[in-house]
Amino acid sequence: MREIDDVDVLKVMASRFRMKLFSLLFRIGPVTVSELARRMDADPGQVSYHLRQLQKHGLIEDVPELARDSRERWVRAALNGWALVKDFEAPEDRAALQAWTSQWVIDQFERLRDFERTRMTLPEDWQNVAFGGSHHLRLTKDELAQLDDQLQAVLKPWRELTRSRVESSEAPPDTRPIFIFYHAFPEEP
Repeated sequence: MREIDDVDVLKVMASRFRMKLFSLLFRIGPVTVSELARRMDADPGQVSYHLRQLQKHGLIEDVPELARDSRERWVRAALNGWALVKDFEAPEDRAALQAWTSQWVIDQFERLRDFERTRMTLPEDWQNVAFGGSHHLRLTKDELAQLDDQLQAVLKPWRELTRSRVESSEAPPDTRPIFIFYHAFPEEP
């Protein structure tokens, strides 16, 4: 997991197109730019431009060893998760954080909606292992921070397994990209 402390990374990822592009790239990558353009229903030049913006900030990387010729460009996601580690103080930085956060939340719920809309097209065994839930807890801010630490510890070995499979391009044939998201935040009583 990459710790994000650069507001410019947030500015780059606040673009809906780039967020969708990065998400798609993580799910299917490594992949050619032309295949990304086809799946995004976009012009390859537009996709290349946005990929360059992502690459400037270390979010994607080229995979030249997969190219069959000098015109073919292969790319992949350079990370499989991130966490914000800096409290942005300047008003313009906080605005960038808000823009990214808003797009990130929209993206998460669009992905959940897309899954629920197509759930019944999946093999039944995959339909049955997908899960979700909501919980109402009463915690102090320190307890909430402890819960986050525990959840991150649970996910760490699964992120490492995913990273090793992506880097080696070796995974069991029935492996699928899995999207996990959760939110924990205080509410007014």
